[in-house]
Parts: sequence; structure tokens; C-alpha cells
Amino acid sequence: MAKEKIQDGGRSLSKSVIYGLILGAAFLLSILIVKELFIVLVATAIGFGAWELSTALRQKNWYVPRVPAVIGSVLIMPATYYWGVQGQWGFTLATSLALMIWRLVHILWEKRKSIEQTFSETIRDLAAASFLIIYLPLTLSFSILLLKHDAAWVLCFVVPVALIDTSGYLVGRKLGKHKLAPGVSPKKTWEGLLASIIAGVTSSVALVVFVAHQPWWAGLILAALLILAAVFGDLAESLIKRDLGIKDMSALLPGHGGIMDRLDSLLPAALVTYVFVTVFGF
Repeated sequence: MAKEKIQDGGRSLSKSVIYGLILGAAFLLSILIVKELFIVLVATAIGFGAWELSTALRQKNWYVPRVPAVIGSVLIMPATYYWGVQGQWGFTLATSLALMIWRLVHILWEKRKSIEQTFSETIRDLAAASFLIIYLPLTLSFSILLLKHDAAWVLCFVVPVALIDTSGYLVGRKLGKHKLAPGVSPKKTWEGLLASIIAGVTSSVALVVFVAHQPWWAGLILAALLILAAVFGDLAESLIKRDLGIKDMSALLPGHGGIMDRLDSLLPAALVTYVFVTVFGF
């Protein structure tokens, strides 16, 4: 008898679980053993993510130089770790400027070959380059700032976001009947959102109290921020992919899609957690 594969929209649930566990184990090892390993892990993910996003943008003829985007995105991570906020913003601005110059030089070269591009198309390409750098490496680099401050806070946002995503997916897939935003992400349901809220609140409070050693009310506030960030990040990438006419950013991770499909909720979550820790002085 052939083994039955449980799939959702062409994805294998078993593969999703296996690769999710592998990624989770790699993350925990990097946080608990060597901080520099976490930087390597994040930089690697950012590099693949930058390649995926710059490639996907070409579906709409938005040209972002891929190799410079990957190199610059990767360099922002160690720069943030070793030089803090100055390194973070300095390398972000330098990378954005480098991508714009690269594109302008490329346009001038294309003109020599009689390949014309309008002014509006040029502005569009430059804006796409800035969007990629702000949306991907800049937002996730706030996790590096949290790592420098206290690695406990990295656990306090990554683990809840992973549970928020996983519980929402599993419950929504099995029990979901009421669509959350059918025009943006047809598979998201209110039942899945409720499961995400329960998972987010319980895990955030537990981690903030027992890992970060802060009061329970801080866990509640962080949970609310992370749930909003996770939902926003998921829906934002769904909008991007829908506009580009693609289902996944790539097929790099069997059962998960691409790296960007795993980072969507973590991007805004890293930013809001950093702001939360900074504002409350934890």
C-alpha cells in the first residue's frame, strides 16, 4: 500500500515538520553555544533571502542587482554586531547607495547597446533596491542588536513567533472555516488566529518570566506586539507574492518554500522587540 502524504497546497506536512525541527535546532545551538554562530546563521539566511527577493522582483521587471544585494545584506549583520547602531545604519546606507550606483552604471551601459529605459522605470528600480535593503537586512539586523544586549530577548521573540506561525497553520488547516483576509491570504482563518494568540501569549509570558527574568506583564505586552507583527509580516509578504504572481519565493526548503517564506513574520518581530526592550529599559 502506498504511503499517503499529507499535503497542503502542494506542500508536504512531514517535510515541513522535519525541516522546521532542523532550523529550530540550528537556531537554539547558535544562541546557547556561540553567539557568532547566530550571526553566521542570520547572515546566511539574509543572503539567500536577498537573492530570492531580488529574483522575485524581476517578475515585474523591477531590476535589483542580485550579487551586490546579497553581499551588502550579509555584511550588515557582522557590522551591526561589532559596531552597533552606527555599523547597522552605516552599512545599510552604504549598501543602498552602492545598489543605486550599480544600477545607474548598468543603465548607462545598456544605453550603449541601444537598450532604453524611461525615467520612471529608473526611479522604480532605485526604489526597489532601497525597499529590499530596508525590508530584509535592516529589519532583521535588530535581532543582532538584541543579541549584543541580551541573547535572552532573541529567544523571547523567535520562539513565540515560530509557535504563533506553527499553531496558526496547523489549527487553521485542520479546523479553520472562517477566512481572515481572503483577498490577501486565502488560507488564513480566524480559528488559526485564535490558536496563534494562545500560543503567543503563553510562550511569551513564560519566556519573559523564566528566561529574561522580567515581570509577567512585560510578557503580555510583548505577546501582543509579536502577534500583531507576525500577522502583519505574513500578510505583507502574501501581498508582495500576490503582486508578483508567485506562490513561494523559491523552493529552497522542501515543505516551506523559500527562506523569505520563513522570515516574513520574524522581520517585523525583530524590530518591535528591539523597540519594546529599548522603551521599557529591560
